Amino acid sequence: TAELRLVKDSVEIARLRTAAAITAEGLRAAMKAAEPGMTEYRLEAIVEYVFRWNGAERVGFPSIVGSGPNSVVLHYNANRRRMEAGDLVVVDVGAEVGYYTADVTRTFPVNGRFTPRQRAIYELVLAAQEAAIRAVRPGVTFAELNALVRRFLRERSDGLCGERTCDAYFVHGLGHWLGLDVHDVGDYATPFAPGMVLTIEPGIYLPEEGLGVRIEDDLLVTATGAELLSGAAPRTPDEIEALMREGFRDPACAGAR
Repeated sequence: TAELRLVKDSVEIARLRTAAAITAEGLRAAMKAAEPGMTEYRLEAIVEYVFRWNGAERVGFPSIVGSGPNSVVLHYNANRRRMEAGDLVVVDVGAEVGYYTADVTRTFPVNGRFTPRQRAIYELVLAAQEAAIRAVRPGVTFAELNALVRRFLRERSDGLCGERTCDAYFVHGLGHWLGLDVHDVGDYATPFAPGMVLTIEPGIYLPEEGLGVRIEDDLLVTATGAELLSGAAPRTPDEIEALMREGFRDPACAGAR
């Protein structure tokens, strides 16, 4: 029965598309609202408020809002730390719509500006993710994508991660199936086919620096490649910084209904 859940029908895809769009809205709100001195739980509250405001029934999993040293903790969800200027914050969240959940991660600077060091790590992770996204197509497997990304990080480290290459600091799998569960059922050796939905989420975690970067997006496999369902959440450093300069506006004050 698990294999029957791998290929989504049009109704399932519509729900996942909506869940991803709402999740992107929550992440955009978080980027606009973040500032030094704010607690992680307040940023979490903003994300989940926007989820519910836009029609999500619930979160698909406990929201992860990890700043500074917590950015390197993979499944951190205590969300109690007070964020500081100079921190990156990893926000890994998913809105659930009609029992189908999104799962999207963005990493951004609490004060709205990446340091050169943070930007360099971020751009390497983003380039690795882009390489994996371009490689998604029917017939490809998770194992092939994982090998591609690890090779990419290894060959492009250029001393960025110290004496070891950066693939050594990518300490989890590249992605997972997505659907009724955030880590949905199905054999991970199954080649991709049109209608499957999955995540791509490379990361680099440097505990000694309290510097973690993860970028995660939701993809629908198509006949010729993949559709990025979560692209409404900014992904490049310049896009993130530009959005953060706008500042937060409560949707209730904007006349939305």
